Amino acid sequence: MLHGASAEDIERLVTNKLEEHLANLSDLDKLTSTSRDGISIITAQFNASADLEKSIQKLKDEVSKAKVELPAEAKDPSVTDVNFVDQPVQIISITADLPFAAFAQLGDELKNELQTVSGVARVEVSGVRNREIDVVVRKEDLARYGISLSQVVAAVASANASLPVGSVTVDNISYNIAFEGSLDSIADIGATAVLSVGGHAVYLRDIADVSDGVEKATSYSRVSIAGAPSEQALTLAIFKVRGQDVTSTTKAVKAKLDSLKSTLLVGSTVLITFDTGDQVRTDLSELTKTGLETMLLVMLALFATIGWREAIIAGLSIPLSFVIAFVGLWYSGNTFNFVSLFSLILAIGILVDSGIVVVEAIHTRIRKFGDRKAAAFEALREYGWPLIGGTMTTVAVFVPLFFISGIVGKFIASIPFTLIFVLLASIVVALGFVPLLTIIFSKSDKHTPLLEKQEEYAEKARTWYAEKLHAFFANRKWQNRFLWGMVLAFVLSLSLPIIGVVKVTFFPQDDSDFLYVDIELPTGTPLQSTDIAARAVEESLYGVKNVDSLITTVGNTSSFGNDPQADARFANITINLSKKRSKDS
Repeated sequence: MLHGASAEDIERLVTNKLEEHLANLSDLDKLTSTSRDGISIITAQFNASADLEKSIQKLKDEVSKAKVELPAEAKDPSVTDVNFVDQPVQIISITADLPFAAFAQLGDELKNELQTVSGVARVEVSGVRNREIDVVVRKEDLARYGISLSQVVAAVASANASLPVGSVTVDNISYNIAFEGSLDSIADIGATAVLSVGGHAVYLRDIADVSDGVEKATSYSRVSIAGAPSEQALTLAIFKVRGQDVTSTTKAVKAKLDSLKSTLLVGSTVLITFDTGDQVRTDLSELTKTGLETMLLVMLALFATIGWREAIIAGLSIPLSFVIAFVGLWYSGNTFNFVSLFSLILAIGILVDSGIVVVEAIHTRIRKFGDRKAAAFEALREYGWPLIGGTMTTVAVFVPLFFISGIVGKFIASIPFTLIFVLLASIVVALGFVPLLTIIFSKSDKHTPLLEKQEEYAEKARTWYAEKLHAFFANRKWQNRFLWGMVLAFVLSLSLPIIGVVKVTFFPQDDSDFLYVDIELPTGTPLQSTDIAARAVEESLYGVKNVDSLITTVGNTSSFGNDPQADARFANITINLSKKRSKDS
């Protein structure tokens, strides 16, 4: 930081100097920088294969070397480790009809309160202008008393400093003594003695005008609800402790906000504009729904063809496989996230196959041998290794995902972990739990009316299928047509992505409750001009159907972009869509 310097001076005197030292770092993937009035922000992104501890230490060493080339007035640069997962889990907007200084104080108090919530690592406040005391010196009075500007600065700094004076011993107990300087009001600042002339003190109020004000705006934040004109707002970004459960953290933050509505937040409107916890809960609900639907379909199919006991046993293989997979994920250090939840939903359709095969094989042999144990052992002897081989083949398909390098590889690493654990769990359940449950709950009775009716329908289906299969194998022309049809279909499927019919995306777009608009103007655009442009976009969205609220922030891009940046030329608008909307996002 270099107070008072323009963006151009910051780039020339600070940013360029630091970039020259950082550009040659080994394992450096990308270096980006932002220079604005008084501050320089440089982001170094390392290769995914880099040893981060060593790379960060080398970066700190280079920054230390560059210090000597920076202006003497510049503050020492600091290095902060920003992790890929270090994004806000909750964004909260607060509106209130308060003066700037009181609004800033509200933001500080809310920040302090929310940082006490279990699981919250830090809270960042934006959109406020802190209280600032303006001291405007009068040149003629400085000249009359012969006082320099540096003397004024030194006098105010010393009056507001806490200095140790020494110690005193009383009754063999030593007490430290310190001078506690504190300037709490305009009167205190104005009464600061700057110099003594002719035995009379010259106070700051004698040579300067002291007034209460707010700092220069570096960002604006406002909220529009239900198409109404926007109001000033402060934005709280909640960051959780790494490894902490996101759903419990966001729930605790909501509970804290509810408790503050009768104290700090009286007369304020609270709007939660982003909540990762809600999204995770939605995904868990979707996973549960999909799992129950799969269980129901499997059980109905088996009930119609085999029996209700076998249907229940095959259905139970799904939750049993998930329980074993969850233990494996926990043991390997993986957590529930959007990628792993997606993998679990994908795996549901795969894991039931082995269980169904084993249930049907045991059922058939019970009807044949009558003895449940003999039927189970015979089914395992005949189908055990083929099922293991088939499962291992599917597992082998996902193993190469472990070797994808870079950020993409790290991002999707939980996909092969999750799918492989689920597949291995399914074969354990199919060959271990399913035969055991079948022996316990199945009956060898061959003459119940329900079983006879099921067997009658199953026999008709088998007979129909056998006739069609025999006819196919007896006709060479049909076989050739089928073979060439498969070859044509294979070639056609490979050509679809090439000709653009099937689009290639990293992850397909899904319906979302939020839309994000980033606005970027030319370098050097002042904050006020960016605000005018943002208001024009914002006002064009008033009255749009299916929009619940708009949250506008001027002075930075969205926190969820590929490269979040803070500068006067940037603005972003978060569009909260109605939960009951008639169209998707």
